[in-house]
Amino acid sequence: MGQVRDAADRRLSVLPRTDINTTLEQTKAMMASIDVKPAECKELAAASTVPSVDGATMAMGMSTDAGTGAATALSLIAGLDQSFLAKIKDQPDQLAKCSSMTMTASGMEVAVTVKPVEGASSLPGTVAYRTDSALPDGRKQSTVTAQVVKEGVVLTSVASGGASEADAVRRAGALLDSAAALVK
Repeated sequence: MGQVRDAADRRLSVLPRTDINTTLEQTKAMMASIDVKPAECKELAAASTVPSVDGATMAMGMSTDAGTGAATALSLIAGLDQSFLAKIKDQPDQLAKCSSMTMTASGMEVAVTVKPVEGASSLPGTVAYRTDSALPDGRKQSTVTAQVVKEGVVLTSVASGGASEADAVRRAGALLDSAAALVK
């Protein structure tokens, strides 16, 4: 795995294409085995982690700040068909229908809530939401996802950890805005 330093002097990991493809296939297999209730939310539950990239070109990167524990990831996917791009634009409706889900895998049940967040990005068509997962051992995990389609490229940024929800929203939005500025 290659590593470069970003502007804040944190390590940014760049995965080789074969590692990305292997990870995606493993994650798709894992998601297929997860039971999601309500059933119509399974696609949304998988969408932020397992994009369908058949015939597409994908790039991913992740940055972790060892001092704060804040993690931010970015993926860019080009070459998707128009029906997939339309699903991205319809996400606000799906988010409203799936604001509360239960995911069960290997007998472990995780309660998931999803709520839209405002102010992540000024890019037209941006969809941003916070996902909170309540694990069986009592721990909670939260992530902020911001996604937009620009020039046919799906840009998705995900932020977790850090000082606050506002910090995660700011980081996800700033990364999305920076990446979108480079898409021509």
